[in-house]
Amino acid sequence: MQINNPSATFTRPADTTAYASGDLVANSTTAGSVTPMSFQLGNSFGPGCFRLTRARISKSGTSTTNANFRLHLYASSPVPANGDNGAWSTTKAADWLGNIDVTSMLAFTDGCCGTGSAAAGSELYIRLTAGSIVYGLLEAKAAYTPGNAEVFTVTLEEVDAF
Repeated sequence: MQINNPSATFTRPADTTAYASGDLVANSTTAGSVTPMSFQLGNSFGPGCFRLTRARISKSGTSTTNANFRLHLYASSPVPANGDNGAWSTTKAADWLGNIDVTSMLAFTDGCCGTGSAAAGSELYIRLTAGSIVYGLLEAKAAYTPGNAEVFTVTLEEVDAF
């Protein structure tokens, strides 16, 4: 068994405007400038086959109040309809693979971390038609007040044997 932990990091805009539940958490307030996270998955059981067991989200801010997020995963890069702090809405419904909720975070002196598993079941089994890159966007699931230019890191936990 091989375990792969691909991660992606982004810095949200330099403001502290509170999110509403359902808002996109991203690197830009302009929809056309949002860059989805990308995760290079490892060697798996057959071409394009992957099993994701969990996701970890860490952030540079130390507040855990309403730090509740949903990671949406896609087989190709989604195009958000809005920028950071706008309602989460994207193209690529056919390429949406599922989501992983991180419903609570632990505070540390240098930030916060939390883990979650697939919203429907405990794992996501993925078969990509081409390549080994999965894309992700974060959605706030509570009225969360971010830190100024807060840095988010999302790490997937991938196991390569079914």
